[in-house]
Amino acid sequence: MDKYLKELESYLELNAAYKSKEYAALHKFHYTVPSLRAFIKQKVFTFQRFDTETQLAIWDFIWHNTSYFESRSIAIYPFQHKSLSKYEFEKIIHWVDKCSCWEHSDDLSKIYAQLLEENPDWILPIYKEWNNSENLWKRRQSVVGLLEYASKRKKVLTFKELISFVQPLLSDSEYYVQKGIGWTLREIYNIYPKETIVFIEKNLIQIAPIAYSAATEKLDIALKSRLNNQRKIFRSRLTRSNK
Repeated sequence: MDKYLKELESYLELNAAYKSKEYAALHKFHYTVPSLRAFIKQKVFTFQRFDTETQLAIWDFIWHNTSYFESRSIAIYPFQHKSLSKYEFEKIIHWVDKCSCWEHSDDLSKIYAQLLEENPDWILPIYKEWNNSENLWKRRQSVVGLLEYASKRKKVLTFKELISFVQPLLSDSEYYVQKGIGWTLREIYNIYPKETIVFIEKNLIQIAPIAYSAATEKLDIALKSRLNNQRKIFRSRLTRSNK
């Protein structure tokens, strides 16, 4: 396995335009996403000729053992936009354990959201565990991975089910969890607009500024203005009551 990791990392080093820099506890060369995806499409690595199960074992080893940001990105791409087998799921579901940045988190969300749509019984119980995890990337994944982008989903959970993952994290102290909450509220709105606005109105004080900004960024101007005014009034009242 180690030789395939070295093959990939050597290829990245040889073709990099810049020296690597520290990023999210990894070394990053600053390749563009299209260029990394091209490596997969062009099958530049010898092990891409192997059978599916062998490739998965190699990608899994690379994910858990590389020190390069781009190596992890490349490991994710072959499993996006496809239906995973139970065997593939049981490997890739653990990749979040090594996640250290929003880019890899969001790339995993593409996989996990499709898994939820196709096999909810596999992943929904795991999301419920992650929602209360000490790992911030698991908590983020438990909301962003519900939909990723609503426009991609043919089947979704009910509003009640979706919001049950959002509600417990409203007071979360982590920036990237709050960004994930805002993202998810925005996407839930695209499916359940009326219910989402009611939820936002009921939680105008509880929703953190980071999440609120992301959740409302694409709302109709008039609706957004109304919510902003309500939020200012409620916050003003809260400030006076605390004096």
